[in-house]
Amino acid sequence: MPLIHDLWPEGLLTRPGRDVDAPCVVLLHGLGASMEDLVGVADFVDPEGRFRWIFPNAPVRPVRINGGRPVRAWYDIYGLDSHSAEDVEGLQGMARRLSALLDHEAGKGSSIILGGFSQGGAMSLYTALHVSYATKAVLALSAYLPSRTHLPAATAKSPPIFWAHGKQDAVLPFSYMEIAQQIMEPLGYAVSTHHYPMDHTLCEDELLDLRAFLYTLDTLG
Repeated sequence: MPLIHDLWPEGLLTRPGRDVDAPCVVLLHGLGASMEDLVGVADFVDPEGRFRWIFPNAPVRPVRINGGRPVRAWYDIYGLDSHSAEDVEGLQGMARRLSALLDHEAGKGSSIILGGFSQGGAMSLYTALHVSYATKAVLALSAYLPSRTHLPAATAKSPPIFWAHGKQDAVLPFSYMEIAQQIMEPLGYAVSTHHYPMDHTLCEDELLDLRAFLYTLDTLG
């Protein structure tokens, strides 16, 4: 198995929980952002330290939608409309790399909750649903469903999904969440959708709902 520092040479940001084997939330940043961008979510959502938090950096790579300029990205993006081709090879390769990180954290006795914002949320959905990595839940924050035409049916082990999206999102329109829900629910996925009067960002009400979702998971064990 590759070493974690080989996958993310700039390292990981971590926030320990009150227990070494506390459930672990791995949160992936959006396109062009970095691991620092979502750290504040842990302090707001989980002030008691019920969870461990991991914030990895995506590698720097050229991104076509960015004019080919290199930015931090989990995979390449060719376009954002419904007819754009997808970087399936990039998605698959990053899912394998993420699995190494998740295995490392699960080896500490923790259950894994995988999520992210925007492209990070899409990467989380792909890893949990297409690669079938065993996660306790998936957090899709202003995200979209990649490879939606090839989504496998849910199984008894499929995780519940918390999906939050802004009604005024001009980057990834609100309809992306609605389309994903229409595809996923007939396949048996449990999708909890939440919408807010915001653009492509996070808001306090969303984080309060996320806190309630995570604490329900923690209570259920």
